[in-house]
Amino acid sequence: MADDTTTVEETETEKTLTFDVKIEDAGPACKSLTITIPEDQIKAKIETSYGSLEDEAVVPGFRKGRAPRRLLEKRFASHVRDDVKTQLLSESYTQAIQDNDLDPLSDPQVEGADKIELPESGDLTFTVKVEITPDVKLPKYDSLEVTKTITPVGDSDVDAEIERMCQQSGKPTTPEGAKIEESDYAGVEVKIFAGKDAGDDAEVIQEVPLDHVLVNGESAEYKGHVAGIVVENLGKTLTGKTAGDEVVVSMTGPSAHENEKIREQPITLKLTIGTVHRIEAATVASITEQMGLQSEDELKERVKAMLEQRAEQNSQADVYQQLTDALVDKVELELPKGITDQQASRVLQRQGMEMMYRGVPEEEVRAKLADMRSESEEQAARQLKQFFILDKASKELEIDVDEQELNGRIAMMAMQQGRRPDKLRQEMAQQGQIEQLYLQLREQKTLDKILEQAKVTEVEGQAGAKPEAKKKTTKKKTTKKKTSKKKTTTKKSDDAE
Repeated sequence: MADDTTTVEETETEKTLTFDVKIEDAGPACKSLTITIPEDQIKAKIETSYGSLEDEAVVPGFRKGRAPRRLLEKRFASHVRDDVKTQLLSESYTQAIQDNDLDPLSDPQVEGADKIELPESGDLTFTVKVEITPDVKLPKYDSLEVTKTITPVGDSDVDAEIERMCQQSGKPTTPEGAKIEESDYAGVEVKIFAGKDAGDDAEVIQEVPLDHVLVNGESAEYKGHVAGIVVENLGKTLTGKTAGDEVVVSMTGPSAHENEKIREQPITLKLTIGTVHRIEAATVASITEQMGLQSEDELKERVKAMLEQRAEQNSQADVYQQLTDALVDKVELELPKGITDQQASRVLQRQGMEMMYRGVPEEEVRAKLADMRSESEEQAARQLKQFFILDKASKELEIDVDEQELNGRIAMMAMQQGRRPDKLRQEMAQQGQIEQLYLQLREQKTLDKILEQAKVTEVEGQAGAKPEAKKKTTKKKTTKKKTSKKKTTTKKSDDAE
């Protein structure tokens, strides 16, 4: 077990604070910091606090700054001591983290925080536990092997995409009194209660005033997603219902959900159907006109070019996934036991933005994210392990993302969604997604750099096939060290082995 004791001193200009720190391992990627603040430092902090109070305190019968010290101590002693305790705990912890190069993943947990008091005499000792970024030892990048599938776009792909565009651009209708059918959209109010078969008096974990639920049929095994949660047989449950009906589903929450009250817990979903929408598909002629084209042939050419670009993006995304899988398999890494909800949420955000960049339709993005929440704890942990590995690689390879690259990616995502880039950026900033976009771009640039040293084998896929179908192909073209078009770097990680 690691045992590192250091003495921390701030400079005089920073109001000197001296204390001892003992650092020990407290589990996977978790440290225990025992901090001891000497008596003289406590007294000095109290004196400083009273000094400020003497200048600012307003006491009846005395002018501002004229109240005697003994009176201030009588009236404000409890407040001063609580304030000094808070300052000492915060300042010493922050300084200990900085001086020992620790990278916290979550807020610290102070043992017995509610019982800590400033001693009348003697030192103040307290213990803090904090999850930190795990230590990662990376493999040699030239030991990694991936396969890239080159997939052509056929006429049937173009026709299917145009049909999807017609459906996506279709006009929603609301048939009066209509019963829900397959492929309809139900506008529902959602309440998630704690417990199995919970009633209205149970704890409400989450409320969604309006969620548009796609009613899937047999081709999707009747699965649906409500408030980001996959619900088995939702299509069957909703079919035949109409506006005003209520549907109650009792289930176990997904194992990778961000909310611990939902994650693998018994929950009850209550759906109140407000509206039923049926899509009346747009015509090919109207789609052609919307895109400013003159003929259906021009539309097909434009769609084919778009699909070819998307196929390349999907192929590259598949290569990235293979590469990260290879890294995860080669790196031994223990994750903190108490992986925070925030970390899980960030992983999902990056996955969502990556799909949006590839032009995946919004409805499909929502469905895939719901599926990810249903993954096993082991799969969720694997995603987080991937994040820590690529974070370490990006630092060692000195990868960064500038403002121009961020704006370029936002512009491309906006084009995929048919939106204005400035509006999309504003929305992402409000939702705190800019940082996640930065991390996603940094990961991709890191993977590109690693690919320069990895072995890449190209295979030819079939039109309409996804990259995952590459194992079924037979025609291969192998290069000894096929890389991206960049020059191969000779920079190696200091920790590579």
